[in-house]
Amino acid sequence: MIPRFITCERAVSMFSDYADGCLPSSRVLLLRLHLPLCPACRAILATMRALPALVAQVDDEAPEAARAALRGALARIARGEVPPPARPWPATPVPEEARDLLGGRPDLPLAILAAAHEALAGARRPEAGPFHLPKGILERLPPADQWRWAADEGGRRRAELIAEPGGSRLVLAFAPGDAPAPPHRHLGSESVLVLAGTLLDDGLPLAPGTWVHHGRGSVHAPAAVGGCWCLIREEGETEAAEPPR
Repeated sequence: MIPRFITCERAVSMFSDYADGCLPSSRVLLLRLHLPLCPACRAILATMRALPALVAQVDDEAPEAARAALRGALARIARGEVPPPARPWPATPVPEEARDLLGGRPDLPLAILAAAHEALAGARRPEAGPFHLPKGILERLPPADQWRWAADEGGRRRAELIAEPGGSRLVLAFAPGDAPAPPHRHLGSESVLVLAGTLLDDGLPLAPGTWVHHGRGSVHAPAAVGGCWCLIREEGETEAAEPPR
């Protein structure tokens, strides 16, 4: 039996560069040895080559709303704004900076955030109550009808759940998709636990269970992908800042 030299998975990974004419000659040779022996890969390559014509046909025949949506999607892809898949479970560990906080003075918002993180990390798909909070966490919070909700023009909502006098605050926040927060600088610190959805922060997609910490002086402009719920422990204020580079 004549060997294929490369696997189908590797062959498919070369198709884009091959179609653009930028695949190294050594890999072109491997691909050309593989394709005559693999009908499935030939079919995939033929489909990829047909896509530009299909997109052009859709662009010609689709209504203006559909064409605008397609142009917007292509523009986001070109700008690199389409994120890679979110990190899978299990949840990420507590950041080193937040561990230092955990070892400090008693802090109820931080203790509840840590308990929520432990619940998320302890199960592949933890059972959640209202607002995507892990079961048991609501019992440690004031009644939901006492939460003070605020919203902004971008559709972002937040409720201050606990506020320690002169100290930290525990906040529940929701961000809709495609509504990034304005760039801001932290004059204190912020620990964010993703409860549901995907949060883009510093260019990284953060899945449920991820705990990310921003120390004093840090600048960021987080955004949600398709809507995201977060539990946040914060202290100090923020100020407007230039977008992070």
